[in-house]
Amino acid sequence: MATKEDVAVLDGRIGTIERTMATKEDVAALDGRIGQLEETVAANRDDIAALDSRIGRMEQTMATKEDVAELPFIRQAVVETLETLHEISAMKQTLTEMQQKVNEVIAGQARQELVLQSLALHLLEHESEIRALKAR
Repeated sequence: MATKEDVAVLDGRIGTIERTMATKEDVAALDGRIGQLEETVAANRDDIAALDSRIGRMEQTMATKEDVAELPFIRQAVVETLETLHEISAMKQTLTEMQQKVNEVIAGQARQELVLQSLALHLLEHESEIRALKAR
């Protein structure tokens, strides 16, 4: 038979085992926490997959070093084009002014032509009168 001391030792050992062993509730709580961790990991996988997809789209649409290297040339071309457009605008203004002057010259020539025709007619009249006077 076991003595009181043996029972006390066994009781102490049982107490130690009870303190160190997990209970069904502890296991259930751990199982619940593991389930939550698994759900979190699955959600993180989905988030990582979405981020990977977004990064893939960004990589497809972002400019390369070669594209960026051409920007100064494109910018220079735009500046030169704008300067040319300003020059064209100034040329249009000059052309309009010159067209007005040409129209004025044409109108002046038309008046001078009328004057010359009138003078020619007077000259013919005077020549006729002079011939008539000579013929008498």
